[in-house]
Amino acid sequence: MSSGNKMTGIVLGLVVLLVSTLLMVLGGGQEEQRRTSLTGHVLGATQLDETKVPPWAVEPLRRAASRCTEITAPILAAQIETESAWNPDAYNEGSQATGLSQFIPTTWAHYGIDGDGDGSADARNPVDAILTQAAYMCSLIEFVKGRDGLTGEITDLALAAYNAGPGNVQKYGGIPPFQETTNYVTKIRDLAANKYSKRKRNPGVSLENLTGRAREVIRHASEQIGLDYAWGGGTLDGPGLGFGIDEGVSGFDCSSLVRFAYYQGSDHAITLPRVTDAQYAATQSQPVSVDALQPGDLLFWGVLGNIHHVALYIGDGKMIEAPQSGQKILAAEIRTGGDYFGATRVFGGPLDNAATV
Repeated sequence: MSSGNKMTGIVLGLVVLLVSTLLMVLGGGQEEQRRTSLTGHVLGATQLDETKVPPWAVEPLRRAASRCTEITAPILAAQIETESAWNPDAYNEGSQATGLSQFIPTTWAHYGIDGDGDGSADARNPVDAILTQAAYMCSLIEFVKGRDGLTGEITDLALAAYNAGPGNVQKYGGIPPFQETTNYVTKIRDLAANKYSKRKRNPGVSLENLTGRAREVIRHASEQIGLDYAWGGGTLDGPGLGFGIDEGVSGFDCSSLVRFAYYQGSDHAITLPRVTDAQYAATQSQPVSVDALQPGDLLFWGVLGNIHHVALYIGDGKMIEAPQSGQKILAAEIRTGGDYFGATRVFGGPLDNAATV
């Protein structure tokens, strides 16, 4: 081959390689967008407060909650309260929905389980109903995960599908805009987190000397102590499933923990950005020196343009943070050495005056 032909071949080869790489990046970007449009969500804590449910429901809920990660015992309990108010004989004349979990005949015929081994799958049997409810919810989780074009929290979408049907979730690309369905999802989320979940209250953190608006922010953060760090996990409403190295781990990463605490602690009035760099950018107009720190201030580590870690100052030289993969959320002494970058204040700044950011 002549040198000219060799050069032409090299150029063509480089062009083919460049195009192939570009297609891979674009394709990968589309797949990443599709993957991250669905976020893992564990509503509230995963441990059931067994004092809040009828005694006969405790064991079936324990068994049912082991079917899939996203469907916890508090979620199932919240659904049952919403569907039937814990009445095993509940019946809807119009839809023929029956039992604790209000299954219509066609759905029960497909999913009904003989949970207590008595030889019959009966929608009015509490054990059968609860185990079938969990099985059906887990099947809806798989439905949601397997569909392109859906956006939202995985568990929220499954709850919406339970109420409005999987077809409507797919049709609208998320939670359908039906008042009944949006109310349904919201009610279950609130019941699961605030009534049926059992969690330690403020372990290792005293709120006695805290006053003012930061108290509620710190309270919500402190109630997450002991949960797992989950990169990419955590939502405005509670722990969520992580990505990458923490795929399948339920918890928070550093920025989602701070974001959750401020959103819940401000009664949904303050929504910090999702990632650490953006949280610093949104609050940098109110820098705070170490000797002027107040409870509720944000502590940052990294360099300008690459702020990689954030924690919540809680007073007395301590902070709450989600450290890194493999560790738990904890309260610790503040660190101002190494790549500590600085602190900012949220209250009194632009974030404090906006409903959402």
